[in-house]
Amino acid sequence: MKAYAIANNDVAFLAWNYGKKIPDCLGFAIYRIDLNSRVSTTLPSWVGFAGEAHKDGERKSTEEWPIQKFNWRDLTARRGGFYQYKIVPMVGTADKLRPRAKYALTSNPIHLTGERGDISAYFNRGILATQFLTRQIPKGPSGQPNYIKLDERIDQPGDPLRDRLSGELRLAMMSLLERARKQGGACYGALYELSDPELEQTLLGASYVHLVLSNTGTDDATNVSGRQALHDSHTDVADRMLGNGHIGHNKFMVYVDSTGKPRAVLSGSTNWTPTAICGQTNNALIIESEKLASYYFNYWKRLKKDTDDADGDAGALQGQKFRQDNNQSLQATLDSGNTKVTLWFSPNTKQKSKGAKAAMPSDMKEVFDVMEGAKHAILFLAFMPGTPSIMTKLEDCEEKNPNLLIHGALTDDKAVDAYHVDLYHRSGKKPDATVVAAKAINDQFAFWQKELLKSSPQAHAIIHDKIVVVDPLSPDCVVITGSHNLGYRASYNNDENMLIIRGNRALSESYAAHVMDVYDHYRFRYKLQEEKSKAWQGLSKKDTWQDIYFKPNSTARKEIEFWTGASS
Repeated sequence: MKAYAIANNDVAFLAWNYGKKIPDCLGFAIYRIDLNSRVSTTLPSWVGFAGEAHKDGERKSTEEWPIQKFNWRDLTARRGGFYQYKIVPMVGTADKLRPRAKYALTSNPIHLTGERGDISAYFNRGILATQFLTRQIPKGPSGQPNYIKLDERIDQPGDPLRDRLSGELRLAMMSLLERARKQGGACYGALYELSDPELEQTLLGASYVHLVLSNTGTDDATNVSGRQALHDSHTDVADRMLGNGHIGHNKFMVYVDSTGKPRAVLSGSTNWTPTAICGQTNNALIIESEKLASYYFNYWKRLKKDTDDADGDAGALQGQKFRQDNNQSLQATLDSGNTKVTLWFSPNTKQKSKGAKAAMPSDMKEVFDVMEGAKHAILFLAFMPGTPSIMTKLEDCEEKNPNLLIHGALTDDKAVDAYHVDLYHRSGKKPDATVVAAKAINDQFAFWQKELLKSSPQAHAIIHDKIVVVDPLSPDCVVITGSHNLGYRASYNNDENMLIIRGNRALSESYAAHVMDVYDHYRFRYKLQEEKSKAWQGLSKKDTWQDIYFKPNSTARKEIEFWTGASS
């Protein structure tokens, strides 16, 4: 019997394991223990027993509505908190539950912080398909929350909903600019989208800001106002206007101190828009490393020179020398040599676009090599990686090692469907929902109201992270992240950066917690869509809900064995 918890700056994820089924157990009560105050709090539950009457939005403690799973996410923990968790089986009948205290489990301590050595990682709560949001935003004609009212709120600095959805990610994005303002020096950034009013204000007219700002299409609709404001305020900005099919997809900022030495860099998946920080799942890293900051600074200079040399000719951008200079793996060590980082920039291929028989880009070869080396688990989040990409490689990895725990989520329905179909043809068995697409509850039923999936009908991204985590509980753990969409097309066509970070278990656990938060959320909704009239309606009044967790070789069994160490 064992319980294990992991966390990042925003959420805790915990899992527990028993050697066999617990008779008459109808779920678990979960207690969060504050290790500073020693105060114990019973976690809440929002779903009761099937068939019971309930009030809209009602919640009870997990002593009354216990958790019928062997893992859980604590979304009510305080950022910065230092906790451990106690899990207690609740046995008896639905109307008369009692704790089986002798089977109680206590987890390891966790700290909800972004700091992971020389790297700090930050995640938002940009999931809109939640019951919380259904009660924050007035309903529109469809019965779902009105996306127009949502946009009005997430666009307003200081709005409590904006602050809740963006979390510490928004503050992290401005932190290097604040450092330059207070300590001197300058920030050099390469951005794809810029329309957030608060983030934009940190740039306008600042003498220490130097930008390469790309376009967001032929009409540059997202950036046109911000671009004009930057020029009107005499901010140093280079307009990098790429042609159709190519995008300047970077979102990084380098801090250079007053002596001219690069010191730190901000990277990740987050565009500088209200939707990115509030209405999509995203991440950002701040890395304190002179070497990595220097690599990014040199790349920024190449972007600037490539832009200046083209002199407004989109066809001349991303030239051969620029591509050739990008096609190299750059190495750095952090945390006194314990963390090893490989950095790739793109575009890094000779050809400007991916053809039908595209050669494997160098950066994607390293990603595939990392995935092939997985011993226990591959976790991922992605937008629309295309093909070839991590999705096609995942099929190979699962076929090569059926014992791998593979969990992930995508915005792209078609990519998920293709993955499941290919696995079916290879094995002849219907795969479990180990890879899911982002979905919302689109009907009011049982304990649930209609949800909003994305910030507007025109929005494309729901899951916008670009993350692969390999063996997160191992000394050989790897985190792959950055702006790169994790497919060939990004390496061929786009300005991108990709970090491959090895050996930092604290960082890998923080990214794993984020992946499991997003995956678990959308997996429930994905299965509701698949099962329709047979969908789960509430807690079971029988102990048979446990059976899947003790079925040999089931995905549920594999999952709890992994998280509690039985597979390590």
